[in-house]
Amino acid sequence: MRRKRTSKWSNSRLNTYQNCPKQYKFKYIEKGNTEEFLSISIIVGSVFHNVIEKMYKDFYLKGIIPLEEVLEYFETEWKRKLLKEEKKKKEIVFFANIKDIAVYKKYSLDCVKRYYEKFYITGLETDFDSCKTEEIVEPFFFDDEGEQIQFQGFIDRFDIKGDVLTIVDYKTSRQAPSDRFIDKAFTQLYLYALGVKSQERFKNIKTIKLKLIYPFPGIILEREVDDDSINETKQHYIDILRELKSDKKFLQTPGFGCVSCGYRRICPEFRSIYRLKEKRDDLVIKDVANMVDKLVLLKQKISSIEKEVNEIKESILHNKDEFLDGELEGRFVLPGAETGSELVVNIEKVRKLPDSKDAMREVMVQELIKKGFWEEIATLNSISVNPKIKNNTYSRELMDFLSDYIYEDQESSRVTVRKSKKN
Repeated sequence: MRRKRTSKWSNSRLNTYQNCPKQYKFKYIEKGNTEEFLSISIIVGSVFHNVIEKMYKDFYLKGIIPLEEVLEYFETEWKRKLLKEEKKKKEIVFFANIKDIAVYKKYSLDCVKRYYEKFYITGLETDFDSCKTEEIVEPFFFDDEGEQIQFQGFIDRFDIKGDVLTIVDYKTSRQAPSDRFIDKAFTQLYLYALGVKSQERFKNIKTIKLKLIYPFPGIILEREVDDDSINETKQHYIDILRELKSDKKFLQTPGFGCVSCGYRRICPEFRSIYRLKEKRDDLVIKDVANMVDKLVLLKQKISSIEKEVNEIKESILHNKDEFLDGELEGRFVLPGAETGSELVVNIEKVRKLPDSKDAMREVMVQELIKKGFWEEIATLNSISVNPKIKNNTYSRELMDFLSDYIYEDQESSRVTVRKSKKN
């Protein structure tokens, strides 16, 4: 089914913004940008959906479609989809180390077969009075300021049995979402339910159910629509739109989705990489690439030197008793042999808060926030906090609170280098 671009909002459009504002800008704001890459997962999902759609469109005329006919249609659709993208001159992007398109074709076919065998031929997903596939739905609602927000979407399938309408969505994922992400998976269907509720033709429907079908693992997830879920869905989209409309930068957010993004060649995250790869005679990008390598090597040297410096400091502090004459605190100076410099070592006993490795630190942070002290303390950086604790410069209430977490008489050391002072 050919879907025309609309000015109305859609779940996929707002998902694009959430995943990467820069991709959203390339696709929906700027003019003339073309997607040069296409994820193989889009082909897998598209062919699967088209095959399942045919199975249900022919159901009223022929009943259950024979598997041989379904498989034949799959072959036709797979070839048609590849030819269509080839004409658009889109490069197909694969995942991980599997570059053989035959593997993905088999996966899409497996999804079709598993759906057919577990949900279709068994009658589990044909138990309805009527059904409709690829149905356009146009939900709308009003935001906090009374502005109407209009959406458009396509329902994979909806079934009616008695006074119950079920909205069905197919997912070709290898597995169903974990408990943590189930609510998000249903959000789009709640939006579609809102569109269905507003239609006069469904006025006799008393119950709306939602169904996510994952054919590969053979799992169905179901929910029933209620007023609370609808209101939460409205607020979800209002919040996204508020953020989108106030966004002035539309910065890219690199992540797993970059692998299949169609705009990688023009994205600032990757375009210089393509420039270096494809323009061998581009001296500017070559020079920059060489400078990057030089900077990386220098940083590696710095890291190695800093590690060695810290090891030397630790060794000196380990032998501090040799120079403190039995005292627990103090200051001593160590001369260099040939550099004309000397090391100044200060050791003192201080009161300290739990550091980042201490389990009590998180407990303390949560209590600071809960009791309203966080704004006063502002940071837990030891360089700024410990002196204030030492000098009691925080408010009495905060100092009383911190006293439950402060470790007394903790050793603090400071090692600095200076030019040798002439005697």
